[in-house]
Amino acid sequence: MRINNVSYNYQAVKQQQNRTTPAFKANVPAPVVNGLSTFYGKVASQDWYTKFIKSFSKSNKTFTHILAAESCLLSGFYMLTTLTNKKIKKEQKPQMIINDALTLGVSTAGAYVLDDKVSKMVSKMSDNYFLKHQDFYINQAKAAAENVQKSGILDSIGETAANATEDNIKAITDKIAQQAGKIVAKGKDLKAFEITSDKLKAVQEGVSNAITANKGNSEAAKKAAMSFIDDVYDKLAGKIEADKIIPGINKIKTLVIFGIIYRYLSPVIMTPIANKISAKFFDKKDKTQKA
Repeated sequence: MRINNVSYNYQAVKQQQNRTTPAFKANVPAPVVNGLSTFYGKVASQDWYTKFIKSFSKSNKTFTHILAAESCLLSGFYMLTTLTNKKIKKEQKPQMIINDALTLGVSTAGAYVLDDKVSKMVSKMSDNYFLKHQDFYINQAKAAAENVQKSGILDSIGETAANATEDNIKAITDKIAQQAGKIVAKGKDLKAFEITSDKLKAVQEGVSNAITANKGNSEAAKKAAMSFIDDVYDKLAGKIEADKIIPGINKIKTLVIFGIIYRYLSPVIMTPIANKISAKFFDKKDKTQKA
């Protein structure tokens, strides 16, 4: 009997909630859609917008900014729907909109902060993983014939040996430094596929000596330089292969963080706080008006 009463009361509460809680539908008013389309068309044709998009796309947080912008846009439409919904009492609308704005603001700031903190942890985990699996990615790159830069630099070494001037030799060693710059370790930070600056200098000197010792003999110069560039370009090939999955790891990390913040932490933690803040403000205002 007690179970039946509990079940009955629960159903009664749910029915009461369904009667008193307005239903929100994702129907954006046509004037809003048309206005946004016209506005975006005008903005997109401007030169400053093109420059902004280029700089924005180079940012490491492009995906994070897009998620935040999407959340702001959806929350903005929700607040607009609240404002225009005739089923909600006029005096309740400001309080609901303030709740939404507070929740959105704190959630967005928290998502950015947490994303930065977790990014450092994910980066360390990725480095440890790639350090243990360097050979796998290097071999995978070789099998996929991705190491085209090594063959290109060898051809350049052969051409330089045929006309081994001091300027030409410097140009080829500078090119090696430029290509391998992405995998040169800085300071004491050891990361996957990277080599030390001293190692790179030794490679440059070895290549320079190989060309000088084999002037006029392209094949001999390429063969002598091979032993110096093998390690550098193999690691560069491995890094190119590994870089293909790193963006995916970072995007999944950001999606999980924003999903947890907006879909779990906000409703559970921030919404009640925002309710108390806005309720306190409006309760005080109501009391003042009544007085």
